[in-house]
Amino acid sequence: MKKAVLFSLGVLFSFSLFGQDFELLVKKGDEYFQKRDQIENCLKAIDFYEKASRLKPDDIEIRLKLARLTHWTAGELGLETMDKNQRIEIFKIGVKACEEILAKEPRNPYAHFWRVWNLGGKTVAEGIFRGGYSFKEAIVGTLFVSSGDLNYFYGGIYRYWARVIYEIPGLLGKFFHFTQEDAVWLYHQALKVEPNFFMTRLWLAESYLKMKQKDKAIKELEYIVSTSSDILPEVAVENRFYQEQARRLLEKLR
Repeated sequence: MKKAVLFSLGVLFSFSLFGQDFELLVKKGDEYFQKRDQIENCLKAIDFYEKASRLKPDDIEIRLKLARLTHWTAGELGLETMDKNQRIEIFKIGVKACEEILAKEPRNPYAHFWRVWNLGGKTVAEGIFRGGYSFKEAIVGTLFVSSGDLNYFYGGIYRYWARVIYEIPGLLGKFFHFTQEDAVWLYHQALKVEPNFFMTRLWLAESYLKMKQKDKAIKELEYIVSTSSDILPEVAVENRFYQEQARRLLEKLR
């Protein structure tokens, strides 16, 4: 009897430590996530989130946080400061986190969303023709996002396909009958969902420039630099990043 009680207490104590470890790791990850304007903080947050995810194989939220952060780190913040191979490895972490969710919830729209973004980023880093980009996977993922939460992350699935069109080389784009006009239409759908997420407007401006419509591009860039980045507090860090990019691009155009 005494041994049984001691065993039970030991089990309870182990579970208690397990929970504390997980919560502590998430808390530390969140602390660095809040300071995600610096790449070293992003890498620390990724490390904490990844360790936390190993402790709770069924936890969805920690994996979504991880996948969002890997895309931000390797796809945006690290674009000019990290080497290609490091970015690819970070994208792989995000893809893996999403696939762990989808193994249990195959229709989860948010896992599909961040999976296609991380896969797309990985493909761009590897090279369009070397990365093995799968339109089938992207389309399937898009369908699940559209049926689950089309407006997720400020109309992000519209922005995703607009950027795919932007990145595809000319001849391949013609094969699929994509045009920059299609990209512009998609960006405007995202702006209907949220007009103040600056990534959308910056990328819209870049598509306008590709179409030789400089005045329209400048209009979008001027909107970004004249609007407070805190207009969307939850993505103020991202908005400041895109605002600085818009400012630099605007200086080149004037």
